[in-house]
Amino acid sequence: MVRDGGVESRPAPAARGDCGAASPSLTSRDHDRLMVRKGKRYTVEQPSPKVVRKAAQGEESALDSLVRSYYRPIQGYLERIVGDVSDAQDLTQEVFLRMARGLPRFEGKAKFTSWLFQIAKNLGIDHLRRREIQRDPLQRVSEEAASAPVPEHGFEEHALLWSCIEALDVDLRSAVVLRDVYGFSYKEIAEIVGATLATVKWRIYQAREQVHAAYRAQAGIESSRRKV
Repeated sequence: MVRDGGVESRPAPAARGDCGAASPSLTSRDHDRLMVRKGKRYTVEQPSPKVVRKAAQGEESALDSLVRSYYRPIQGYLERIVGDVSDAQDLTQEVFLRMARGLPRFEGKAKFTSWLFQIAKNLGIDHLRRREIQRDPLQRVSEEAASAPVPEHGFEEHALLWSCIEALDVDLRSAVVLRDVYGFSYKEIAEIVGATLATVKWRIYQAREQVHAAYRAQAGIESSRRKV
């Protein structure tokens, strides 16, 4: 429910960016199959211009429609950025408060979803800077990621993959999640993160390379432990 330009707090289940099971012999060619199970990648659709226009005019049902449509993707993205489900929920509420306040000034020069995710990205980065989070990514896997439905035989590999993604620098992590989980184009990601197209491509390349290397290294360790 949206009231007086704000968003009423509501519980919402965590977003599910499903990932497929992986084998320890991960290669770059396996990347798309590993990152997101085929057919399960988020598709972040654009809202109708009519809904956005009515929401900008303060129509409650239109604002509520936008919140319902984008709450889960935004919360899931923020969980990946800040690494904490509770913090991500709080930040998600703030995203939609800012959305409601900013819509009257939204001119449509960028896609609505790019604009909304840019709000989320800025809040997530600011949150990390304020808290100066010192993270141990290989021990902290997002609750949402760990709970995503995967075959039992692939659960360890699934959790390991996300722990490797969590280990990335926040700029690399944000770019690769926007691309490989939410399916944004390189151009849209550039708009969201405020970087050049070349920088975005470099970040995604570096993120994938680092994830592949970390995954292979950790998978080898886990495999050795199971043999002991």
